Amino acid sequence: MAKVKLERPRIAFYTRISTDEDHQKYSLDAQKDRLEAFCKAQWGEDWTLYKLYRDTESGTHMDRPALQEMLSEAEQKAFDTLLVFRVDRLSRKVRELALMVDELTRQGITLRSITEPFDTSTAAGKMMLQMLGVFAEFEHATIVERTRVGMERKVKGGQWHGGQAPYGYQFNPEKRLVVSEEEALVVHKMFRMYSEEEKGAFSVANALNDAGYRKRTGKKWDRRVVLHILRNPLYIGKMRWREVEYDGNHDPIISEELFNQAADILRARAEDMKGRQWHNGNERLLAGIARCARCGSPMFGGGGQKNGTYIHYYVCSKRMNRDGCDQAYVRADLLEAAIVQDIKTMLMDDHFMSRAWEATNQKLAAERPDLDKEIERLDVQMAETQRRMDRYFGAFEAGTMEPTLCNHKVKELDGQLQQLVAEKQNLEARRERLDLPALDMKAFASLVDRFEEVFAAGTNAQKKHLLHNLVKKVLIHDRRTVEVWYALPNPERFENWNTELPRKDSNLRPSD
Repeated sequence: MAKVKLERPRIAFYTRISTDEDHQKYSLDAQKDRLEAFCKAQWGEDWTLYKLYRDTESGTHMDRPALQEMLSEAEQKAFDTLLVFRVDRLSRKVRELALMVDELTRQGITLRSITEPFDTSTAAGKMMLQMLGVFAEFEHATIVERTRVGMERKVKGGQWHGGQAPYGYQFNPEKRLVVSEEEALVVHKMFRMYSEEEKGAFSVANALNDAGYRKRTGKKWDRRVVLHILRNPLYIGKMRWREVEYDGNHDPIISEELFNQAADILRARAEDMKGRQWHNGNERLLAGIARCARCGSPMFGGGGQKNGTYIHYYVCSKRMNRDGCDQAYVRADLLEAAIVQDIKTMLMDDHFMSRAWEATNQKLAAERPDLDKEIERLDVQMAETQRRMDRYFGAFEAGTMEPTLCNHKVKELDGQLQQLVAEKQNLEARRERLDLPALDMKAFASLVDRFEEVFAAGTNAQKKHLLHNLVKKVLIHDRRTVEVWYALPNPERFENWNTELPRKDSNLRPSD
């Protein structure tokens, strides 16, 4: 008898923890050791570890690096068996677990848990796996609920609810927040600059960065973090839970007077910003297609007073939020006017319009055969319906069909016939509209002359919709040089504002 040599099974380990290993019952290394021990007990030395996948994220979502890598390599059938310590390491949601098992099964890969007996090759095993998934999801929901209740209880008792201590404080073993003198100094500076010196959050962040102060992570300050600190009642000795404030057992860093002064400024500036958004139509026309050429970040609309005149502009989001880009502010009126004028110029070009007219006629002509076939089909259906009606009339006249039944059938068929007639009329009308009249360039030119006037009369939403259909992308290199990609069949080109636009009063230009 010939001996058949079996291939060594290729095993993949998947391990996962949600937080730091010090607080896990089974760390990543502990899971790995248990998986290796299981393989040695199952196959001795006759097995191969293909790869160890390790994640340190929650099992409630699929966007985990090692999990995605494992699923990608499973599609290539890189291993035969996927081994986990428990199925909840793979996922805590029944639906996601079932989808992964189906995918692994299609690739001929077996899923096994070393602590839970199931075999996905049988109906009973699949049911057992789904039940384990249900319990894992229930366990996670229970843990979340208990954690939430525990955190709320701590906050109501004046204790810190857990997690990393906020900037300005340290967490001591007695479960209290203790003031960090160095960080508290920075918090004081923030509130004083914002409340007393009336600097904006962006200016406060820049001042701290210029002075050499950094966040706890070593990164630069940005306006979002500054605003979060300015709005946090923790710094006056309060604890906030679900918009309700409780007295904390930690020492305040700033006075209530200074905090309330900052809160008043925050409210006033927020109301002012709402007013700006209202007058601005919520956002600028090129928002969404305008990007900074220096860092690749989106450019969004803003505005400010300059010598008593309100100026709209585009600003790089990276510069605005993190001070990581030196892109200048760009006048919105000049940029939008240049693009509108450019579109008008293209529309008035005889060669361009002839090409557009020809392309439109070709597209409409290509639609005609389909309409002809559809009309022919309707003619066949109408003729068949009419023949059926005639047969019922013939049966009625021959006395082989009751009048009531004949009347019912004829009414039903007549309704179908009328519907087919209406559908055919619509298609014939569409076919008649396929032939465009001859292009009258003089008449068209008179319409284009009013393009800017009609454009200016539209609502902000209408103007934005039109520009987004005519312009693919706007890449801003600097205050004067803008690269525009048009959806119109025209060559790509650069717009230089020095030569293409009239110079405005220098007093209206935004400062650097």
